[in-house]
Amino acid sequence: MPTDGLIRRHSHCKIGRYHQHLHEELPLDLSALEFMMKEFPDVKEKEEMRKIVGRYGITGREQVCPMKQLSDGQRCRVSFAWLAWQQPHLLLLDEPTNHLDMESIDALAEAINCFPGGMILVSHDFRLVSQVAEEVWVCDNQGIQKWDGDIFSFKNHLRKQIDKEVSNREKGVVKER
Repeated sequence: MPTDGLIRRHSHCKIGRYHQHLHEELPLDLSALEFMMKEFPDVKEKEEMRKIVGRYGITGREQVCPMKQLSDGQRCRVSFAWLAWQQPHLLLLDEPTNHLDMESIDALAEAINCFPGGMILVSHDFRLVSQVAEEVWVCDNQGIQKWDGDIFSFKNHLRKQIDKEVSNREKGVVKER
């Protein structure tokens, strides 16, 4: 791992950031449609924006009611629509599956796989990671290391490690008696 050097960000690089509380930052008094029209004034026609928002599963009445009436999962979908319409080059996704149902997780995986840019995903959702990850990096003990295998081999590794620790504790308890 490099410990020094220079990092330079490309002046035209757009980074899209999603964190697990992003949907809580939406203006709850606005509708999804009003919010998106305000954020992207280049889209002049409401019908065009309705189609854009509709691609993320927000349709009909859900598009025009105040976002405070939407579920957390629906607000997450609005956040994804907002993020995608920014057309970032790099996505930073922190726990994007919180509040999503299985169908939405699969749709998110499909969208990520179609995304032409780069992505860094932080997730405990093995289902999503298994569908989208090309590499698995493990952050542990104040370090980061590339895992040589897929997410399921890492999960098996963790199980074995936990089983070993439990076994060692049980042996220690037996010895103390």
